[in-house]
Parts: sequence; structure tokens; C-alpha cells
Amino acid sequence: MKLNKIKLGESNLVKLFKVAPKSAQAMVIIGSFLVSILLFFIIFGPIIAPYDPFEMVEISWEPPSNKHIMGTDALGRDLFSRLIIGTRYSLGVSLIAVGFSLLVGTILGSLSGFFGGPLDKILMLIMDALWAFPGFIFVLIMAVVLGPGILQTAFAISIGRIPGNFRMIRSLTLSIKERGFIEAEKVMGANSLHIIRYHIAPYYLSILFVTISLGMARGTLAVSGLGFLGLGVPPPTPEWGTELAYGRVFLLAGGWWMVMFPGFFVLLSMLGFNLLSEGADTILNPTVRRLK
Repeated sequence: MKLNKIKLGESNLVKLFKVAPKSAQAMVIIGSFLVSILLFFIIFGPIIAPYDPFEMVEISWEPPSNKHIMGTDALGRDLFSRLIIGTRYSLGVSLIAVGFSLLVGTILGSLSGFFGGPLDKILMLIMDALWAFPGFIFVLIMAVVLGPGILQTAFAISIGRIPGNFRMIRSLTLSIKERGFIEAEKVMGANSLHIIRYHIAPYYLSILFVTISLGMARGTLAVSGLGFLGLGVPPPTPEWGTELAYGRVFLLAGGWWMVMFPGFFVLLSMLGFNLLSEGADTILNPTVRRLK
């Protein structure tokens, strides 16, 4: 009897997870574990960081040891502490960029797909013009124009991601607005904004999680890439790409830890978010689920 109650109380998400392929389940579990580690660093970073990331605490350019598990940089700062605190900046900037681009893309895409006409043509022309630039090249141009900084980096990345989110939401809106229940709502006198908000927007939730997870992976890579080129979060603020660029100068001189550990954090982030998005897409998307 208790078993039946548990089964009846299971959410649709849990049921989808249980019937999903084992490979998708494994990707979600591993991806969630890696992302959880990063979230732990974001929340408890200042507590678990053994040293102040901005102060010289030891001899400069010291290899990993019991005292400094990831060594020190050329200024004598503890590298492990800087990478832990840097998680807040690398993932924080990416989250701001993904959230802003998704918000703007969702609003413009739903309006364009639902109303059509001149509004759709104007927005499509703008988005096609932005889409014509290769993604990272456009981000580089925006970063050069805006200059280095946390908010400037987030804005540059978000502008580059808006066209993709716009097209995705527009296509979904176009496929939904012609359905019978939407026509019935119009006949009953519901206004357009009411229909978009209560009858079309809920369909966005099925792709929202996957979009955010995949966007975080690409956004974090873009943040680290800009930091590596000196166009992202400026020093002395700890950020993975900036630390990677700073350490490469000493790589040939034997300072391998100054490159390996920042690169490992970038790899950990990319692997976690990509596995989570791939597994979630297989579980939540019925078309992909059937192909698997």
C-alpha cells in the first residue's frame, strides 16, 4: 500500500528519469555532481579557501605542496584559494549573461512569433544581422567596445546569445499558436498577452532547463576565453581565464601547476554543464528520447 502511494505521488520528472536510457541517467547524475561541486565553491568559497586570494602568503612560484595543494603564483598568492573564489566570478558572469539573454530572447521571440507581421520582419532582420557574425567574434567585438569589467563582460556575452534564444522561442511559439486551444481562447475573448503568458509560455519550461545548462557551459567558456585574452574580468580579481593567461607565461619555465589547475576548473565546469544538458535533453525531449 505504501509502495502504491509513493508511485502515485511521483512527479512526472521522476517518472521520465526512471524510464530514460541508462546513459542519460548517468549523464544527469555525473553532471549534477560536478555542478554541485561548483555551486558548493560559490556558496562556501570564502569559508573553505585556506588563504586570502589577494594577499601574498608564501614564496612566489612554489609548486604544489602540503601547505599549498595547488601551489602559489608568481606573486606568492595561493592558487587554490584564487581558483575557489574565482568560481564566483567565472560562473557568476556566465549566469548573468545567460539569464539576460534568455529573458530578452524569450520576450522578443514570443512577441515576434505570436504577432508576426511587420514586428516579426523587423526583429528577424535585426537578429539575422547579429547572427551573421560568428558567435565568439561578435563577443570579442563587444568586449573591445565595452572594455574589461564584470558587467561589461556579462553584457557582451549576453548580446551574442540573444539571437539563438530568440530563434528558438520564436519557432516554438509559431508551432503552438495555431493549435486548437489557442483559437478557442481567442474566440472566448482572451487578449494576446494573456494567451502568451498563460497558454504559450508554459511550453517554454520544457526547454528552459536544457537551455540554461547548455548556456552556462558556453557562457563559462566565453568568460574564460575573454579573460585569457585580457578582455574579461580584469586582475587582480581571480577568474579562471585570467589565471590561465597569467600562468602560461611561466609554463615553459616549469610552472605547470599555474596552467593545469585553472584549466582543470574550466574543464570541470564544461564537463558538468554539458553532461547535465545532454542528459536532461534526452529525458525531457520526447523526440530525442525516442531516437536514443
